[in-house]
Amino acid sequence: MKLQGVLPGIFATLACLPSTAAVAADRVPVIGTDGPDSDACGGIGRTFTMEEQLTVYEEPDQYARKKGGLPTSTLVWLCEAEGEWQGIVYPTGEFQDLGDCRVSTPVAAPRAYEGPCEHGWVLASNLNLSTQ
Repeated sequence: MKLQGVLPGIFATLACLPSTAAVAADRVPVIGTDGPDSDACGGIGRTFTMEEQLTVYEEPDQYARKKGGLPTSTLVWLCEAEGEWQGIVYPTGEFQDLGDCRVSTPVAAPRAYEGPCEHGWVLASNLNLSTQ
């Protein structure tokens, strides 16, 4: 078999495939799932983990890209839930308080979070409900 004729075909096929970066997408948690008479995110949770930090993922999947980590006892907003996963919104950087995330008031209809805070997905088993 001549590789000379096969290799260009393989490279042409690979060039047509989407890149991993184009396929992977950050799945933003939905807010407003409790209806227009409830806060956009239904509660506040406190993180806990036996590890150094709780891993935050881009999607509700243990094989998804990692966004970063949160130390134990970090307060987060609890938004959309999916199976054993919890969509969260949390303050970082310039936005240091839970109130900065703009999810403590109702929204007219469910929609993806678009506020100034960070967001992601964690295993719900690593969260405790909090009264702050």
